[in-house]
Amino acid sequence: MEQLLQLLKDGKSRTFEMLAEELCMNVEHVKRNIDYLERMGVIKRVALFDSESKNCSCSGCSRGNTTRACNGCMPKGGFKNMGSIWEVVKP
Repeated sequence: MEQLLQLLKDGKSRTFEMLAEELCMNVEHVKRNIDYLERMGVIKRVALFDSESKNCSCSGCSRGNTTRACNGCMPKGGFKNMGSIWEVVKP
């Protein structure tokens, strides 16, 4: 689990499949570890949008963009096939 936490600390977006490959684990094992760490409050998934208003929550949008993701955080082609980012809350 320490290796997983080290990967999550770098702030890169990864799919479960990418994490599994980097850790030489199967995807289900990675999902179970992520779920456990989230339930224990060690990590939390970083949301690019406010879950209630669907507004972008990156610092680039704090100047009034209240209707959609800003161009700065929207990858070309949208968010499809993009991995998730987790923040390590407790070391």
